[in-house]
Amino acid sequence: MKIAAPMARREERDTYEIGREIFNYRAGPYDFACATCHGDEGKRIRTQPLPNLTGPEAIKAYQGWPGYRMTGGVMHTLQWRMNDCFRQQRFPELKFTSEASIALTSFLARNANGAEFKAPTIKR
Repeated sequence: MKIAAPMARREERDTYEIGREIFNYRAGPYDFACATCHGDEGKRIRTQPLPNLTGPEAIKAYQGWPGYRMTGGVMHTLQWRMNDCFRQQRFPELKFTSEASIALTSFLARNANGAEFKAPTIKR
C-alpha cells in the first residue's frame, strides 16, 4: 500500500507546517533539532546511517513502525521512537497523542508520500 497523506484541507496543511517547525526547532542543552541529525544526506551516529527525513527518505523512519527491537525484544511504535529521540536530545517528553506528536507524524507521513508502506518490521 502506498502512503497518501492528504493535504487538501487547511487543517492538514497547518498540521504539516507545525510539524516542520518542530522538526527544525533548535533547543535544549545541546541546541539540537530533529533536523540536526535528520535534515541532511550522509549523516551517521556511530555506524548507523541516519535518513534525511525532509524528503522521500522519510519512508525509512515512517514505515518501520511498529517495529520489533532486537536489542530489547519488544515491539515499539513510531511515537515511542520519536520520544526516544527527544530524550536523547534532552528535550521534555513528547506526550503520547499530543498535538506536537501528531504534527511530527504528519510531517513524516507527507514527506513519505508515494512510498510503499511495509510494517511491522524488525529493528536492530
